[in-house]
Parts: sequence; structure tokens; C-alpha cells
Amino acid sequence: MASKLKDKWQESRKTPLTRCFFVCEESLLVIYAAIRFNEDILLDRQGTTMKLYKWVIAGVLAVVVASAFYTIKNGMEEKAEPKSHPAAVSSHKKPKEEAKKKMTLPNMGIQGKSVLLLNAKDGSILYEKNIHESLPPASISKMMTELLVLRAVKKGEIQWDQSITISDYAYAISSHPGFASIHLEKGKPYTVRELYEGMAIRSANEAAIALAETVSGSEKDFVADMNKTAHQLGLTETHFVDSTGLSNLDLGEYYTTGGPNDTNVMSANDIGLLAMELLKEFPEVIDVMKQSSVTFGDHKYTNTNWMLPQINKHDLGYAGVDGLKTGFTDEAGYCFAGTVKKDGVRLISVVLGAPSKTARYTETKRLYDAAYNLISR
Repeated sequence: MASKLKDKWQESRKTPLTRCFFVCEESLLVIYAAIRFNEDILLDRQGTTMKLYKWVIAGVLAVVVASAFYTIKNGMEEKAEPKSHPAAVSSHKKPKEEAKKKMTLPNMGIQGKSVLLLNAKDGSILYEKNIHESLPPASISKMMTELLVLRAVKKGEIQWDQSITISDYAYAISSHPGFASIHLEKGKPYTVRELYEGMAIRSANEAAIALAETVSGSEKDFVADMNKTAHQLGLTETHFVDSTGLSNLDLGEYYTTGGPNDTNVMSANDIGLLAMELLKEFPEVIDVMKQSSVTFGDHKYTNTNWMLPQINKHDLGYAGVDGLKTGFTDEAGYCFAGTVKKDGVRLISVVLGAPSKTARYTETKRLYDAAYNLISR
């Protein structure tokens, strides 16, 4: 009995209110026991004996009220007292952490219709310009194609060494002058890995189409999956009509989604979110993106990303750059989604609609330099 009462008391000490309830409950039980024990006296006797018990009962009730008041008062004082707690200690760091998250660069006049720079770790924005405007991203669209292909491989729906023979559609785009291509041969089998590398390194349009058809059966169904995934990722300023980033005018008779004048659109903000998801879900994509070239047949195709240190075309290489995707169409202009890691900090950048091929890189370099100078302070 004593052990049960002790356990009950320990449990009651958790809050002032439970302590109050405990005292009241036990006191009332004492009163009830006293009444039952002396039931005959209370019923049969009159006068002083009955008055005595009334005073006893009144006294016990007074003790209950006083105990309840003390218990609540003591509990409130305990609550008011500061305690040494990990959460309390960490709260002192919050102002500094918040300040770090809110670090932003001043208006630098970066050339481009839309510009974004963010910290890949937490998504905090360091620089922005028209980041919610939906614009044609050209081949940056292929980042979504890469994500869906990688997911299909992970699920076992397709295999890296799976052999693919390209369709008439893919071959027509492959042989189209001016389109990014690795010039695939009709009737010749290629593996999923070869096509993926051709798409990721050289931005080959026919490779993206062949992969889309392999994953979903047709590019139309693949595009539906692209839009579904965009919705799931919260990319509300994005809409796809093909797997490549070419416009429906470019695709001509082969376009399957939207109208004849439609093209893919994405905001810089959505591209940043997609890049974060791609790097988080499949960090190994960097191993392919940073390769300087890919070989098909007798031809060696150079990576389209001139900011890769090993490419360094026109002296545009930047230490730490290892991705992500370039893009160009007449409608989109020159676009670049990049990523760089320096001193343990990874940044993701987006420049849409730059005025020239080199400007998309020089403007990105300005962002990287300014950001790392700010972070190192």
C-alpha cells in the first residue's frame, strides 16, 4: 500500500495541477475513512460530539485548500525559474543562425531575364531577380528528364545496360542541323547508360527522347510524368510539353503535348528547387555532369558546361564547379543552371535569358565570387 502511494506521489509531482489533485484526493479519502469509522457516533450522538466532528471535518477541508494553494504557487515559481536545458542553450545560437540564413547580396545588375543564387544546404536565397517568372529554360528542362530516368533505374523499371534502338522521331531530331546531338545511328543499339551520359554531358536531344520513350513508352506519357512530378515537388511555375526543352515549333510534326507554338516553361525558383531535389536524391549525378567529354563512335563530344575547371573554355573555368545544365533556344536565350562547392559550401545558380553564350558564365562567376566573399566574413 505504502509503495503504491509513493508511486502515485511521484507521478503527481509532474505538474502543479496534478499535485493539487493528489492532495485533495488523499485528504478526502481520509475524511471518508473517518466518517465510516465513526459512523455510529455521527448518527447516534448529539451535542458536543457532533460539533467536534464538524470542526474536524472543517479543519481537514481547510488543510486541503491550503495545500492546493501552496502546491499551485510552488509550481508556478518552479516554472518561472530558468533551467539549464539543451534547448535553452541552443536558443542563444538562433540569432546568429538566422542572420546567416538571411545573408543576401546587394543588387549587382546581373545580366539575364531571371537570376537566382541559393545555398544548396537549406535553400536560403542569396540573390534573386524575377525568380518567379515562368520562362523557357531550353535544355535545363533535361534535369527533370534526368531525375525521372534515375528514379526508373532505382526502381528497376529500366537497367543501365539495357539495349535501346532509337525511334524515327529520335533519329530525326538527332540529324537535325543546329540541335545539340551525339548523332545516333538508326538501327544501332545503345545502352541506357550511354544515352544518359550523352544527355547529361552533351545535352543530346535525341538521347533524352529515346530515354523518355524507354521509361514511359512514349514521350507524351513521359511528359505527363514530368508534369506530375513537378506538381509533387511544388514547382508551381513550371509546365512541360517535351523531354528536351525544344519548342513545339522545333519538333514540328513530332510534338505531342500542347499547341504548335508551346514550349517548356520554368521559373528560376522552380529550377533551383528541382536542382536541390536532384542533388539530394541522386548526389552521384555530379560524377557524370562533371565529365569533360563523352565518346560515341569515333567522335568525342565536349561537355557544354564551360565553367568546369577541366574545360575552362575562354578562360571561364571556376574551381569547384561540377554541374549542372546548360540551355539555348532562340526563344529562351542563353541559360545556365550551375552548382559549385567551395570550403564545404555548395551553391546553386540559375541564369535565364543571358544576352550571350559567355555572359551566362561570366554573370554566374560574379555571383559565386560575391557569395563566397560574403560567406567568408
